[in-house]
Amino acid sequence: DGTMAGYYIRDGTNPSLFVIHLKGGGGCSTQEDCDSRVNSTVGTSRDWKVDKVGGGFLSQDCDENPDFCEATAVHVMYCTSDGHRGTNDQPSELSWGYYFDGHLNFVAIIEKLIAEKGLGDATNVLLTGGSAGAVGALFNVDWLADRLTDATVKTAPSAGWYSPNALDDDLPVPHQPSDFDHFSRGENGNPFYNSIQAGVVPVDVWKAKNSMSPDCLAAYSDDEWWSCLSARWAYKYIKSPIYMIHTQYDSNQIFSGNQAPHAPVNDTELDAVKRYIQMWGNATRESLEETIVIDDVAFPKAHSDGIFSASCITHGTPGNVAIDGYYVNPLVHDWFFQNGKYDADKYKLIESCEPLEGNEEYVIPCNSATACAYKGNGGGEKEVVMRCAKRLDMEGCLQSFGPKKDCFSCARDNTDALVEAGCTSKIVELVCKYAEENDIFDEFEGREVDVDFDELDNPDDDCIFKSECEDSSDGIGSSSGAVIRYAPAYGSVLMLGMITFLVVSSPFINLCNIIIL
Repeated sequence: DGTMAGYYIRDGTNPSLFVIHLKGGGGCSTQEDCDSRVNSTVGTSRDWKVDKVGGGFLSQDCDENPDFCEATAVHVMYCTSDGHRGTNDQPSELSWGYYFDGHLNFVAIIEKLIAEKGLGDATNVLLTGGSAGAVGALFNVDWLADRLTDATVKTAPSAGWYSPNALDDDLPVPHQPSDFDHFSRGENGNPFYNSIQAGVVPVDVWKAKNSMSPDCLAAYSDDEWWSCLSARWAYKYIKSPIYMIHTQYDSNQIFSGNQAPHAPVNDTELDAVKRYIQMWGNATRESLEETIVIDDVAFPKAHSDGIFSASCITHGTPGNVAIDGYYVNPLVHDWFFQNGKYDADKYKLIESCEPLEGNEEYVIPCNSATACAYKGNGGGEKEVVMRCAKRLDMEGCLQSFGPKKDCFSCARDNTDALVEAGCTSKIVELVCKYAEENDIFDEFEGREVDVDFDELDNPDDDCIFKSECEDSSDGIGSSSGAVIRYAPAYGSVLMLGMITFLVVSSPFINLCNIIIL
């Protein structure tokens, strides 16, 4: 929307080590979708908080994050709806009056960090990201490595494999799999494929080609340049080391992106959903096995890339998910520094499954973690509340005795993830209220949230996600009607921001505005 972009930063105690994280938050491919995002935290910086607690690889807890706890931690916010890839800094009628300059924002932030925070003297830099931020990490890591020639630069994106290739009996290369609507009718197709077949010429609204690998673009014809927007086809041409963290049944891709129903209305639809989930998992595994597993790269790397792909139907990999007894964060730490604690084959883990009892006709998510299972119709009220509470906790929204208004604000920032977990406005309100009045322990798994189920007057209420909701001082509805949706892998996207700058105080990562561009 033209407001400044920005980042949060906490100065580290090891000046040679930086961790830079790109925030996710979907994208938009139509004017209607982009209009709905522009007044949300992924479309403007007006409502960003002044500080935040760094978690995961940004944590300064050395028990939780031993190899990176002393790093300078940088959290790059997201307000451009382009997966941090756009270079369109001239709003026009074609871009509906919006900016799509995510890559330019990233470049400006890096230059600021070099000039003022010593990034140019770093010897080890880890670039991470989640969802759209993971896409951004994949597509920006080579630029960062070229800029920091004296540093080892690697990336560990989570939930950013957008998208797998279609299977042989589905759509032709280089298209992604059919959507649920076509699949359930025994047909092959999706909106993007159909538009190409109809002769529509894709327009680079983001001007993302300017930030894409020239080697990838050279490998495809001019009328298939959009192939290089897909991680599946761009992977080969990324020169920097990659540790990909991606579940086999990405719930955002299956339910939001391809419109499989969350709650099948009958056994016939449930069968179709299970078969679609199975197909998506097969496509994901195949695309990973044909790329990262066999090191299908155009340029030699110092060591092999890594992959951690659990049999989960989640968007992102929860920290309690293991494959063969191994957890992803320790593997990433060991892989980044090549410490040798684990054998090299443990850096490449793709979970395999047999049909589960009661689902003998399908190979569907089998990881033993509770969050990983496909639950069909979503279960009863208690299960839905607990699933929503765990997702709120995972996103960092629940703090012991924390003000519920902060919990609501965090919920607004994580709409997609909460939708995937089955959250409604009322459930979020009750869980946030519970956290305000109770101690929330570090480990949420297995804990009960004691809420008054009688207060769930309308458990199907999804006001948080609809434009007709009224804003309130203690609720999570948004009068802006911002609905976070993920753009198709090859959709047009929108970008909103110039550049802002942030400074820090431990343990919080703080934000302050400084115009860069």
